[in-house]
Amino acid sequence: MYNAFFGFSESPFNLSPAPAFFYRSVQHEEALANLIYGVQSRKGFIVLTGEVGTGKTTMLECLRDYLYAHRIEFAFLFNSRIKPEEMYEMIAYDLDLRCDRTSKTEVIYALNELLIQQVSEGRTTVLIVDESHNLDWEVLEEIRMLGNFENRGGKLLQVILAG
Repeated sequence: MYNAFFGFSESPFNLSPAPAFFYRSVQHEEALANLIYGVQSRKGFIVLTGEVGTGKTTMLECLRDYLYAHRIEFAFLFNSRIKPEEMYEMIAYDLDLRCDRTSKTEVIYALNELLIQQVSEGRTTVLIVDESHNLDWEVLEEIRMLGNFENRGGKLLQVILAG
């Protein structure tokens, strides 16, 4: 009914995040700008927090659009109920790492090679974790350890924790 009245070609009221229908308030624009700034300036860890329903996941979708448009490599962990081994496997798949994706050691070495290559080209790599408040302590510790990928110029992996 409202689609015809307003001339929408698709429904704006779905349960899935839809950046095209996202109302970007001043606060949302500032949050997105801070996420982009954190990635560009290689700040390392960036946290996005908010109450349920405030648009965190949709904000991450907007960030993903930005990363795609600027050809910035990223991995997106959307399921926070995982074990450390599964986390490494998901990162390896998303970043298309050429290694045995079930071996933590091989994933870390392949990730290190990718990060060094990316920074040598003046590029960065991002790990986005949605629903990070649900992570097991072991997974959170593994993510913290990924923050050790660094050189004199800054962090090689930008980690965004949303929750």
